[in-house]
Amino acid sequence: MIKVKKFKQKHRYTNTLRIAFQSIILLLLVYVAVRPLFDGGYVADFEAYCPFGGISAFMSKLNLGSLSCTMGETQIFLGIFLLLGAFLFGKLFCSYICPIGSVSEWLGKIGDKFHVRIKMPNGLDRGLRIFKYLILFVSVYFTMTSSELFCKEFDPYYAVVTGFSSRDIVLYFALPAVIITILGAIFFRLFWCKYLCPLGAITNIFNNIIPTVVVFALYFLLRLLGADLGLVWLLGGLVLVGMFTEVGFMRSFGLNLTKIKRKPSTCTMCGLCDDSCPEGIKVSEYETVTHVDCHLCTDCVYACPVSNTLMVSSKETPKHLVPIITVLLIAGGLFFANNFEFATLSERWGGFDKLEKAQVLEIPGLKTVKCFGSATSFKNQIRRFKGIKGLDAYATSHTVKIYYDPKVTNAEKIKSEVFQPMRMKVRSIKPADNVDSVTVAEFRIEKMFDKVDHTNLVYALRKDKGVYGIATHFGEPIIADIYYNAAVTNPEEIRKAMEAKEVTIKYSDGKEVTDDIDFDVYPDFKVKSKISVNDYLAQMFSRYDRKFNHYSKYKPEELKVLIYPMPEAANSALARRLGYLVSHLSGEKGIVRFATRYINGPKALVFFNPKLISLDKVKAAISSPVMTVHFRGGKIKKVPNPYKSKPDGRVLSAVELQNTKKR
Repeated sequence: MIKVKKFKQKHRYTNTLRIAFQSIILLLLVYVAVRPLFDGGYVADFEAYCPFGGISAFMSKLNLGSLSCTMGETQIFLGIFLLLGAFLFGKLFCSYICPIGSVSEWLGKIGDKFHVRIKMPNGLDRGLRIFKYLILFVSVYFTMTSSELFCKEFDPYYAVVTGFSSRDIVLYFALPAVIITILGAIFFRLFWCKYLCPLGAITNIFNNIIPTVVVFALYFLLRLLGADLGLVWLLGGLVLVGMFTEVGFMRSFGLNLTKIKRKPSTCTMCGLCDDSCPEGIKVSEYETVTHVDCHLCTDCVYACPVSNTLMVSSKETPKHLVPIITVLLIAGGLFFANNFEFATLSERWGGFDKLEKAQVLEIPGLKTVKCFGSATSFKNQIRRFKGIKGLDAYATSHTVKIYYDPKVTNAEKIKSEVFQPMRMKVRSIKPADNVDSVTVAEFRIEKMFDKVDHTNLVYALRKDKGVYGIATHFGEPIIADIYYNAAVTNPEEIRKAMEAKEVTIKYSDGKEVTDDIDFDVYPDFKVKSKISVNDYLAQMFSRYDRKFNHYSKYKPEELKVLIYPMPEAANSALARRLGYLVSHLSGEKGIVRFATRYINGPKALVFFNPKLISLDKVKAAISSPVMTVHFRGGKIKKVPNPYKSKPDGRVLSAVELQNTKKR
C-alpha cells in the first residue's frame, strides 16, 4: 500500500500528443468561424470534413443515386476511412478528432473539480445506450430516403459552430441537444458520446466486426436468393446487432489490431490507469481491454508508472502509434477524395433502357451545378427537352454528362437548349456621361455557359469604365454583344478586361467573394453598329408579364389598360419582387394582368375589367402601402409595398394597345 500511495502522489503524466490533436481541431474550428470577420470572400464551411454526414450521404447515394446537399467526396471518404479504422484498429476518431468528445471531456473535469459528477447506475447506463442506435437509424434512414442531411437538424456541433443560424437547424431539436451535451458532460461521464451520438453507434457497429460481417453476409445471401430487400433492411440489421452487442455484452468482438494490454506480473494495482481513463473503464481489471467504450486514447498507458506494463498491443509498439494511424487514415481519406468523384445526381428516364445506343454530352465548368439541389434543378430543366434520357451531375467539378437519343437530338441542339442567353447591365448611363448613343461590338467567348459565368463576366467588365451592358447569344463559341462608350474605351481594352483571371463580387450585406475566371476571348471582335441610348435601354430592359383571374376568358374589347411610368421595373432587385405585387393585385377580381414594357422609359401595364373594378380602385390597389401576398401552402402575409411609383398615366382599351403595337 505504501508503494501505491507513492505512485499516486508522485507520478505525473500528460498525453501531450492527444491534447495537441484535440486543441488543433478546436483552434481550426475557431479559425473557420472567425475568418469571415476579416476576409469577406471566405465562406465558413463547418461540414467540410464531417464523416457522419459523409456516411449518411453515401447511403443516400447507394439508395437513391444522389448525394445530400453540401456532401461530397471529402466527407464520404473520411467517413469510409473512419469505419475502416474502427474495423481494423478501434474508435480513433472519438479520441483524437471529435470536437464534441474533446469539449465533453474538458467539461467533465469541471464536474470533477466541483464534485458534482454522478456515476450512472449500471442498469440505467445500459438502457440509455439504446438511444444512440435509434438516433443512428432515424438519421441515416431519413437521409438515405430523401437526400437531405437529417443529422443537421439536431447536431449540437453544427448548431453551436453556426450560431444556430443555419436554416437546416430545427431549434427544438438542436437546442435541447446542446443543453444535454453540456450539462450531461458536467454531471455524467461523456453523456452525449455514450448515449446519444450516432457516430459513436456506427463506429461501435464496425468495431464489433464479427456480428457485423454476419449481418452483411445474411443480407447479400438473401438478395442472391431473390429477396427484395432494400438498404433499409441492412441498416436495420446493423443497428439491431450493434445495439444488442453493446447493451448485452459491453465489449467489442473484432480484429482491433491495436488494443490496450496489461501485464499482470508487473502491475502494482495502483489504480492510476483507472483514474486516468476518460471513459471510466476499470483498466486494471483487464489483461486485454475489450470494453466497448475504449477509444484508444492511451491516457492509461501514459499514466502507468511501471514500464511495459500497460502497452498498445505489445512492448515493442510505440505509445504514439495510435495518433500516427489516425493521421494516416485521414490522409488516405483525403487522397481518395482528391482522386475520385461521385456523381451528385444520377438519373435515367424516358425509356433509357430501350435505347440501342445512347450518346453522352459532357459539359464541364457549370458552376451553377454545385450541390444536389442545383443538380436537381438542372435535371428538371433538361428533362423537358426531347431526346434527353438521363443525367450524371458532379457537383465538385461542376460537370454534367447528358445522355440522349441521337435519333431525336444532337449535342449542338442540346447545348443551345441548355444555354440561357442573358442581357445584363454592367453600369448605368449617367447624365454626366453626356452620351446620346452607344457602340455595339461582337465578341466570341469560350468557357462561358451558365448564370455564374454571366455574373462573373459582368464584374470583369466593370473594371472598364466605358462598358454599359452585355447581351449573349448561343453559338460555338458563345456570342456576346458588348455595349460601350467609344469615347472612353475600345474593343481591345474590353477584351483585356474580359480575360482577367479573377473577379471580386460585392454583395449588399458588405461581403466580398473572389472567384477565379478563365474566359478565352477571340481576338477577331467585330464593331457592329451604334444605337441610341433609348434603343439600348429598351434592348436591356427585362420584360415581366403575368396573367391571372381568368384573363383568357375576356375579349380585348372588354378590357382597359392603365399605363404609367414605373422606374422600379428597371431595378433588377425590385423587378425580382414583382411577383409580390401581382399576388397583391390578384386579390382584386377585376384586375387580370400585369406587365412591364420599355416605352420611352420603364412602364407598367395593368389590365382590368371596368365592369368589375373602377380605375380609382385599381390605382388604390397599386398604391397601397401594404401588399397582401399569397405564398405556397396557403400562407398569407402582409408586406410593405416597395413600389412608390404613382399610377398616374393614360388609359387605353386593350384593342387600342394592340393597334399601337402594330403601328
